Amino acid sequence: MHTSPVSPCRHAIRKGCRQTGQWIATLCLVLPLLALHLAHAGESPVAGETLQGDGAVHITRAELLTIPGTGYTDPPRLAEEANLPGNDWREISLPHTADRELVPTPEGGVRTLTDWYRIDLSGLAPSAQQRLLYLPRWKTLGHIAVYGDGVLLYQSHGSPIHNGYNHPLLLPLNAAAGTPSPATVLIRVDRLRSSGSGFSTVWVGDQASLVWRYQARQLLQVQLPFMGSAAFLAVGAFAFAVWLGKRRESLYLLFFAISALAFLRTVHYYAGGSYLPISDELFEWMTVASLLWLIVAIHLFLERLHQQPSPWLTRLSVTLATACSIATLPHLSPSIASLYLITPLLNLMVLPVAVLIFAVNLRKALRAKLPEGRLVAGWTVFAVTFTSYDGLLQNNLVSPESVYTSPYAIISLFFVFSYIMFERYTGAFAEVARLNKGLAQRLQEREAELEQSYQRLRVIENQQMLNAERRRLMQDMHDGLGSSLISAIRSVERGAMNDAEISDVLKGCMDDLKLAIDSMENVDADLLLLLATLRFRLAPRIESAGVALRWEVQPVPELPWLDPGSALHILRIMQECIANVLRHTRATTISFSTATVGEGVCVVIEDNGAGFDVEKALQQSGRGLRNQQQRAMAIGGTVNWESGSGGTRFTLWLPLQRKTDGEKAVRPS
Repeated sequence: MHTSPVSPCRHAIRKGCRQTGQWIATLCLVLPLLALHLAHAGESPVAGETLQGDGAVHITRAELLTIPGTGYTDPPRLAEEANLPGNDWREISLPHTADRELVPTPEGGVRTLTDWYRIDLSGLAPSAQQRLLYLPRWKTLGHIAVYGDGVLLYQSHGSPIHNGYNHPLLLPLNAAAGTPSPATVLIRVDRLRSSGSGFSTVWVGDQASLVWRYQARQLLQVQLPFMGSAAFLAVGAFAFAVWLGKRRESLYLLFFAISALAFLRTVHYYAGGSYLPISDELFEWMTVASLLWLIVAIHLFLERLHQQPSPWLTRLSVTLATACSIATLPHLSPSIASLYLITPLLNLMVLPVAVLIFAVNLRKALRAKLPEGRLVAGWTVFAVTFTSYDGLLQNNLVSPESVYTSPYAIISLFFVFSYIMFERYTGAFAEVARLNKGLAQRLQEREAELEQSYQRLRVIENQQMLNAERRRLMQDMHDGLGSSLISAIRSVERGAMNDAEISDVLKGCMDDLKLAIDSMENVDADLLLLLATLRFRLAPRIESAGVALRWEVQPVPELPWLDPGSALHILRIMQECIANVLRHTRATTISFSTATVGEGVCVVIEDNGAGFDVEKALQQSGRGLRNQQQRAMAIGGTVNWESGSGGTRFTLWLPLQRKTDGEKAVRPS
């Protein structure tokens, strides 16, 4: 097989793109680990207050006061209005977590606790710059409020559940530079008894020392997850558009479903802190259901990828996702709080099912020796690890300063699956190119075969035409020239012809031979050219017989069907007519004329000789007249004689268009 010289180059480019994509996908798998390291860089807590090199104070000790209650209450404008007791405060280390109930009790979803964190800043040196407070994370089902020397400085708004807990907090402690900052900071945190809470360490310093920390935390916790899920959804929308054009490619539809579900699953990490456009119940149900169906969509995607379906696993996963989605519908939940309280438990229950689904699909992908299977296997290990870590963080079992890594697992999923779809997409183009190349090669081979067949057919056709023309000429010469020569030979042998008569017969034979040769010339459907050839051949004989020739031929339309065989028929008809005039009528003048009549052309030959009885001549079986009729019928024409004492008028009518292309085989008698 011939190989195009650009094929190795294309192969090298494709191989380079594949290696680059694998490196990018592998790098994205370790992106969450990098995020964890950056999140904790420079924020490792130590005992007491630590003065950083840039002037920021890292506070890791505080006092805590917990007050029980029922339901949420708005924070008072002044801390003294809360009537806080003065002797129930206890010293704690930051970050601080309050354990949550894994299986919440009914009272835990109604009874609330209000935690007051008191931070003493009286030991800080005065500063001419504005002093800020930076809180990397606070985690609770409730609101937060910050007081400076007993005056409310900040409070969260919107939903107490989706309250922006994943957003870091940066706020000024004094109104402007040069004004004194508060000596005591109180931070009020509401929470449900069953939900627990988390409170990170606190940073106090000027803008230059805290803004970069806040921006780095905001980037890792909010902005990168949002950009990753939004990019995932955008590429998924493109895949959906591709699927609309290629309905058989279900991978594109599944990719879009995965991107949409991943976006819904991660939206609670960066949404919140303001009023949501939908209810809290529906928003929480959306995040729970999207996780379940995301696992199902990934399972279906992997099945299509390795082409080894597991019907039992598909039925199990779809059944569990459907049952959990229905069971957690907002109108079926006994209370709004219970759905939020059991969400961590549901996530832990989903984890073993996800591990089972991923394990089965990865085993089949590796068995099928799919290169993408290794990437998906690596992503699965990270995804299970990060999901488990987030479960510990959600249940307050690890430091609240940690970063949720599930969004980064989703970002890694985006790159891994995008790489897979890219490979499939480029692979489809490569397959089309390969098929086109093979098709072009087969087309060239078929064209070569057709050209050979055409050449063979041309040779055969030419040979057949030559044979047919040879047979026609032989037949005509046999019937005309041969018959005349045989008659002359017999007459000479019997002594019935004198020299003049023999010479006349031989001249007729010579005319027959010349006309047969002339009929082979190309007349280009021009009847006048054919008649001119006849005049050139027969005019000397007519004039030598003492007969005047009058040529009154007028232009007539071309005859498209006029070929050498038909031309010979016309010449023989004209020759026979002239021979009859010279032999029998004793005419002194012969005139030729043409005219267009109806759908045909007429050739008329008139003489001034003695006429004859046409009907009697035809009944006596005159060979010449019958031959003229048969030859005219063979080319679709007709002949007619009008004869009297004043002469004879012969008319040959020829059609402009013949009804049949094939010439009838006629052998004149």
